Amino acid sequence: MMAGSDHSLDTIVGKRQSFLESVQKNPKGKCELETDLDVSRSTVDRGIRELENAGLITSTNNTYRLTLAGRTALTAVQQYHRRLQEIDTGRNLLSTLPSDIDIADVFLDGASFAQASPEIPDRIIRHLFESIESADVFRGVSPVALAGYLDEFYTMTTVNGTIVKHVVDEDVVETLLAAPELRSGFIEQARHNRVNLLSCDVSFSYGLWIVDDTEAGVVFYSDTGVRG
Repeated sequence: MMAGSDHSLDTIVGKRQSFLESVQKNPKGKCELETDLDVSRSTVDRGIRELENAGLITSTNNTYRLTLAGRTALTAVQQYHRRLQEIDTGRNLLSTLPSDIDIADVFLDGASFAQASPEIPDRIIRHLFESIESADVFRGVSPVALAGYLDEFYTMTTVNGTIVKHVVDEDVVETLLAAPELRSGFIEQARHNRVNLLSCDVSFSYGLWIVDDTEAGVVFYSDTGVRG
């Protein structure tokens, strides 16, 4: 079959997805498909004919069910649509990053997106803190410092026994050490036996964090703080 033709698999599955989903739940006859899909008998006849010719459904006693190829094709198109919905949800945030950013697409599989708002500007920080509250190990990379949350972050992790491995941009470290109101607290936190703090030139503008190798996140920044 030629890709892009009316008989290609992607065209048939895309066009007849509702048929496939209907018989996926329960095998059905034509009358039941008419009712379930709210379409005419002629539409049902055309859909059945196309799907049978493509090997996606089969019938027993005029009752239609998915073949293995049909189940596999339906799963593939459903996953494709879910992925598009995920990207659509987060595209305002994703568009703030450079187009050549080196984050693998698989990193976004199953991702959820949260965005700060004027009403709840620290929503993202709360989300991050909830994630690490019971973590055994936290790994993070920070190109900027959210000074107002540093004490709370390190207090939460050290009190809960979390092992912290944190890479911070070297300019941020210099700024924290130069600020009288932050210097002593930052040094104390960095010397904690469960905190492994490293500094280097972080060459990208977004933050990264991983909790217990089970959850990971990308932090998007704006001029006024965390954007999402």
